Amino acid sequence: MIESYVLGLATPEERAEVDQFRALYPEVEAAIQQCEENLETYCFDHAKELPESDLWGDLKRRLAEGLEGDGIESSGPVPAVPMPERNFTRSTFSWAGVAAAAAILLLVSIAGNILLYQRYHRLKDDYALAARRNDLLLAGNAAIRDTLSLVYSQVRSVALPGTRKILLNGVPGKEGEVTVYWNNNNRDVFVFTQHLPPAPKGKQYQLWALVDGKPVDAGMLENCPGYCRLKPVERADAFAITLEKEGGSPTPDLTQLYVMGKVAG
Repeated sequence: MIESYVLGLATPEERAEVDQFRALYPEVEAAIQQCEENLETYCFDHAKELPESDLWGDLKRRLAEGLEGDGIESSGPVPAVPMPERNFTRSTFSWAGVAAAAAILLLVSIAGNILLYQRYHRLKDDYALAARRNDLLLAGNAAIRDTLSLVYSQVRSVALPGTRKILLNGVPGKEGEVTVYWNNNNRDVFVFTQHLPPAPKGKQYQLWALVDGKPVDAGMLENCPGYCRLKPVERADAFAITLEKEGGSPTPDLTQLYVMGKVAG
């Protein structure tokens, strides 16, 4: 909105809103001034001098030619011609030179306006591109910050007293290595996947807690950064992971058992 305000493209409602906020907040006023300075700096840095043209000399030469064409010596003073009061007569010299000079000035003005218009649009496009890049950078920084905050929170939870570390190794014929962190006090379960083959399309890994030899669903493994937090588990003699249909299964497919590990003690 500040960019549109400075470039004169803002609607009356937007201009009124910016005027209101620039009067209330010094930060907005500073941002407007900075935007104006950036635009001015850009224009001066990319300005090109117009071709040199002795317009004034050309104008005098054309005027002299017009005077000579009417039989008047340009070197001497122009003789006074009596004029009836409030009655206009034909001029004593041709206005062709004046018209030509005016035409030259008009063409120079038009060319300058076209050049400035083109530069304005290039500047506008460059500014919009820079603004989009800045937005993407800010969005990327926010995503990284959120991910780091989540991982830090998970690490703190894993480090709480009462947390057990259970290593799940691959069963014969299958490859895999997974670590389960289970807290006896708050029942939280975190899974850190060191190595598991990518799940095929339509399939998903599922964690099971074995209680008195019976499997209990402990949640599905997602594509989570760092540790995956799964369902709370109150009791467990062992943990295992199987490959099930996407969304999970009420009972494990033991032919798709990948890793398993007992709870020590």
